[in-house]
Amino acid sequence: MRLFSSALASAVLMAGCASANMPNDPGVVCTAIAISSLNVTVRDAATGVPVCDASVMAIHDGTTYPLRQTGDCRYAGPEERDGLFEVRVQKAGYIPASFINIRVHRDECHVIPVAVNVDLPPR
Repeated sequence: MRLFSSALASAVLMAGCASANMPNDPGVVCTAIAISSLNVTVRDAATGVPVCDASVMAIHDGTTYPLRQTGDCRYAGPEERDGLFEVRVQKAGYIPASFINIRVHRDECHVIPVAVNVDLPPR
């Protein structure tokens, strides 16, 4: 019995070593969830109160992406785009705001989201 246990333990150790070098080893396993590149919070510059229903756009490589409202006056998008962005925010009764050179990086699976806080001055 003792011999069988030693042989079994050796086989398990060998199998563990062999599996690390197998060509089917997946390495990094990424999720199938799409990550928003930008997460924008819009507030009234005078009061700090969240500003809902603003028009929030991201411009990336000449393409304009409208950001979707996610709740609590926050906006997100576009999904899985890295690089340099410009963010434009406007709402009636406020002075529009624009931010350039917002850099979004990515790792081996997804973009690393960037939080942008926008304080819109009332007119």
